[in-house]
Amino acid sequence: MLGRSITSESFLSINLDADSNFRNLRIITFRNSLGNLEHSDLGDDVSLVNKIDKVNKIKKINLIVLNLDSQKRINPKLEKYLIETNKKVLIISKKQPVFENNFLFRQETIDKSFFTYFNNDIQYGSKYILKRILDITLSCIGLVLFSPIMILLGLYILLIDGYPFFVKQRRVGLHGEPFNMFKFRTMKKNSHELRATMEELNKSDGPLFKIEQDPRILKGLSFARKFSIDELLQFINVFKGDMSIVGPRPLFDDDTQLFDTKYMRRLNVLPGITGLLQINERNTSEFETWYKYDIEYIENWSLYLDFKIILKTPFALFSKKIKGI
Repeated sequence: MLGRSITSESFLSINLDADSNFRNLRIITFRNSLGNLEHSDLGDDVSLVNKIDKVNKIKKINLIVLNLDSQKRINPKLEKYLIETNKKVLIISKKQPVFENNFLFRQETIDKSFFTYFNNDIQYGSKYILKRILDITLSCIGLVLFSPIMILLGLYILLIDGYPFFVKQRRVGLHGEPFNMFKFRTMKKNSHELRATMEELNKSDGPLFKIEQDPRILKGLSFARKFSIDELLQFINVFKGDMSIVGPRPLFDDDTQLFDTKYMRRLNVLPGITGLLQINERNTSEFETWYKYDIEYIENWSLYLDFKIILKTPFALFSKKIKGI
C-alpha cells in the first residue's frame, strides 16, 4: 500500500543476450523482462531513444539495462536522455565508462566488468512512502467529508439517466501502468464512442479533447464538471494507489501515443486529482499549457510543492482572483 515491490517492476535490456550471466544479477532477476533491444550503433541516439519510447508507450519500464560490451562511451544525447528519463539505469561495460554529463552514479567492478547504476526515478523510496501516507490520509478524509454530496449526485444521475451513475475510464498511470479511473457519469452512456464523430468540434490541440457546450453532457450537470464535483470518486483511486492527490491529470492510452520523448516523463510521477495546471489555468484547452505545467511539476517535485498545490486548489476552483504558483 505504501511502497512498490521490486517483483512488480519491469526492465528493458539493450544488447543483453538471453543467456548472459548478467541476467542473474539481483537487480534484474526479480524484475519482469520486457524484452531485449538489439542496437549495435550506440552513436545513433535518435533510433535507440525511439525504440525505448515505443516500448514505454505500451508497457511500463522501471529499469533500463544497457550493455556497452567493449565500448566506453555512448552518444552524449543518448546519455542525457537516460539521465533525464527518470528511470533506474544500469550500464554494464568491460571498460570503465566515460561520461560527458555530470551526474550522480554508483559504480562497482565485478569479474572485470564495470556496473554503473543511477536512479533518477522521481517518486521512489522514503519520499514516495511519505507521499502515499499523505494521499491515504487525505483520501479517507475526502471520502467521509464529501460523502453527502457524492450520494446526492449519484441519486440524481440514477433518476435522470439510470444506471450506472459512475464510469470507469481506462487511463495511464505511474510508469505507464493502466488503471480504471472512477468518475461520476455526467455524460451520455456512449460519450467516449461519440468522441470520434465529433473531432471537428474539438477546440483543443494535441492529445486533449474539449468541446464548448458539449452536447454529450447530461441536463443539469454542467456545474458538476465546472467545479470538478464529478472527480470526487477519484479519492478511491488515490486510496488504492492508482493516483495521488497531486500530479498531472491521467490521460487515455490513445493520448499517450501522441507524447513526444520529453513529455513521456509525465508517466514517471503519479497522476493526480489536482496539480499546477488546475491552480493556474485549469480551463485551458491548449496542449502547450498542459505540457508546460506538467514538465514544471516533474522537474520541481517535492512534498512541499504538493502541500502548496493542495492549499491553493479550493481557492482556484471558486475564485479567478487567486493566483497559482
